[in-house]
Amino acid sequence: MASEEQSKDLSDGFEEEAFFDHELRGQIQQEIHARLIPPLQAPLRARRIVFLIGRGSNQMASAKAELRAWCKEAQIDVPEAQWRHFSFATPKYEVNWEAHTEFVTLTWFGDINDGYSRPKGIGLEVLKRFPIIAATRVDVVERREISPAALLGFEPKSLCLTRVGAGDAQIGSDFHTDEHGFTRFEIALDGLSSVKTGILVRRLLEIDTYRSMALLGLPDARAQASIVGELENELTALNEEIGSVSGMEDSRRALAKLHSLSVRAGQSLDETAYRFAASIAYGDVLNIRLDRIEEQQSAEHTTITRYLSNRVDPALATCRAVEKRQRSLGNKIARSIQLLDARINVDIQSQNREVLASISETAKSQYRLQSTVEGLSTIAISYYALGILGYAMAGFADYLPVSKTLMLAILAPFVLFGSWMGIRAIKNGHKVH
Repeated sequence: MASEEQSKDLSDGFEEEAFFDHELRGQIQQEIHARLIPPLQAPLRARRIVFLIGRGSNQMASAKAELRAWCKEAQIDVPEAQWRHFSFATPKYEVNWEAHTEFVTLTWFGDINDGYSRPKGIGLEVLKRFPIIAATRVDVVERREISPAALLGFEPKSLCLTRVGAGDAQIGSDFHTDEHGFTRFEIALDGLSSVKTGILVRRLLEIDTYRSMALLGLPDARAQASIVGELENELTALNEEIGSVSGMEDSRRALAKLHSLSVRAGQSLDETAYRFAASIAYGDVLNIRLDRIEEQQSAEHTTITRYLSNRVDPALATCRAVEKRQRSLGNKIARSIQLLDARINVDIQSQNREVLASISETAKSQYRLQSTVEGLSTIAISYYALGILGYAMAGFADYLPVSKTLMLAILAPFVLFGSWMGIRAIKNGHKVH
């Protein structure tokens, strides 16, 4: 008892103002409840239209703002500015709006015989400027099996007919669009609760939504496969050209072509990186939804999982393969550029060695020339110096102990040595300065 009172005293001792929530806590909490599943009671007809808004934040914000403005005009409770999920009711329909990363879904539930494929009063007109990427219709009836009359509306060659869960429901679809552009699902259920009915209907709506979004990358993959093939052929031809280049000018031209090819390869990857990543992510969500409907194998008809896997999986494999080729092409171009850069560097070093050798040879020649000039200069200066001494000694010829000629002969080695030393001193003085 004392421990409980002590605990109560400790808990009451903290002030709420002393604590604060993380800025993202509210969003994280709301995400758990962002995709509420409404309980549904058969018979009913559910329809969904998926509008592709685009991945630009401004486009999605604009769509959300326009739907909020429509709510205000229609006198419906206005959702918050950054709404992810919003529901309301009209006299004929239960309506759900959902905002995703790049698309918005409008889903409405009504009477099984409702014939309006695009009814007014649920907000469809607000999004009519955006393209429709998917439209789905799900009819739910209370019976053990889908009626033969309902099955006649499906294409026999692509009919998927399967039981799900514990066999309490049967689903049929051919994934063809009807005259209003809707992919049709038929559900016959017997004794399924309203909650499980709502879960099943929602999963079928999501399967068709994510099936369409996953396949959105396939046209880009096919287009880029052709572009990547052309770039690969250009790289092969360019590598052969690089193998036979001779000289710096040819190497520089080849390097310029490689850089241009690298830019185009990078653009190809940038244009599809988001789309391929999104398609693969949508494919993962699709597989999760398919697993959760727990289909039972049938000897007579294919299952929805098998039918979609046979078509969606190859499409996603194509996206992965093209992306792999794009990245491989970029790596190959980078290696070719590195090899060509190395070759250019070797050519530059070779040219530098030739220039240095030429400079060395020129220096040697200059040194030899300078030595020759120094020798000639020494002789010339000595010659003129002895000439001057000869003139000077001519005036003192009678007083010299020997003849003038002998005196000049004696002085000649000293004059030569002095001239040579003088020139050396002048050269060294220039080196110092």
